[in-house]
Amino acid sequence: MKLNEKILYYRKAAKLSQEELAARVGVSRQAVSKWELGDATPEVDKLLALAKAFGVTTDELLSGEEPAGREEPAAGAAPPSAGAPVYTVPSTPAQNNFDKSVGLIGRLIRRYGWLFGVRVALGGLGTAIIGALARWGFGAMFAASTSMINGMGGFGGLGGMGSVQFSPGTPPEVQQAFLEEMGLAPASSPLGGIEGFFLGVANVFIILGAVTMIAGAALAVVLYQKGKQKT
Repeated sequence: MKLNEKILYYRKAAKLSQEELAARVGVSRQAVSKWELGDATPEVDKLLALAKAFGVTTDELLSGEEPAGREEPAAGAAPPSAGAPVYTVPSTPAQNNFDKSVGLIGRLIRRYGWLFGVRVALGGLGTAIIGALARWGFGAMFAASTSMINGMGGFGGLGGMGSVQFSPGTPPEVQQAFLEEMGLAPASSPLGGIEGFFLGVANVFIILGAVTMIAGAALAVVLYQKGKQKT
């Protein structure tokens, strides 16, 4: 049995049209037609794809022996036309749904994986914004607290601070420096340690968010370029 007859036999046995077989092997329908007519011979990689599509080995496909499931015509029956084999349908190879799902997921990751990098970058941006807002909020809160303490004479500090009046809009730092120079305020704010802790936490959020944002943007660019190369 010739190779072209084997291809025709196994395609009919698997109940595949020429278009369906061509799609599985990765060629045109005309190529399958030429193989079955004997006008062309499949290349090595196409032979492997054909054997996989038929659920047989390449040795079985290339062997000149009759397929194991081929039936002989019954006695007295009209002979088939020249070159037309008589078919018996073997069990169709079961399709592996798991492999199909894995392949689909892989294609989606290659094509849209860069969106993961965008998401990471947006997460980093959100973290940096939260840190900046926290720093601004803590700074305003502690500045107001320091100003109020200075106006009340501090905690056990020297008296007479309440008589010092500053013009509206004078920064708390300027007020504190003036009071320290005049000896009317303690050398350091009683809230300095707490303020430093909270501002430090806010700075950590800002730095972490900025690093994450840059890393996410770089990852998005790399995955996007890889996806374009593989599509």
